[in-house]
Amino acid sequence: MQSDRIAGAATVAAGAALALASFAIETSPAQPELSARFFPLLLSSALVVLGIALLIQSGGRELSLALRQLFAPGALVFGGLLLAYFLSFRYVDFRLNTWLFMLVAMIAMGSRRPLELIAVPLGVSLGIYALFRHGFAVLLPVWM
Repeated sequence: MQSDRIAGAATVAAGAALALASFAIETSPAQPELSARFFPLLLSSALVVLGIALLIQSGGRELSLALRQLFAPGALVFGGLLLAYFLSFRYVDFRLNTWLFMLVAMIAMGSRRPLELIAVPLGVSLGIYALFRHGFAVLLPVWM
């Protein structure tokens, strides 16, 4: 129990240090999208919240179950897929990238029905593309 409190305090301290370091990242006021600080601040916030939860619970069953679920193989696979999707976003055609992400994520999460595996990724990728391209007039990365 004491080690959980020490780990929680260390996690809160690491999150606070990351947040302070994030404010040193330069941003441009003319930048219309999320700033370069957004993701580091988001991660630091998550560290602080999880550290506080660890301090409060100090080894309770609820937190232990939540952490086991967070680090379950399926959740880690989904997190890796999401990271790959974001890193390849500007280099791969949006429709193909979204279709592939949806297909692999659905398989990783246990979907096995062929019609569902065909229709949902295709519908989501084309629907989102049509909405953003024609509804919001947002240009998405495409090859042709």
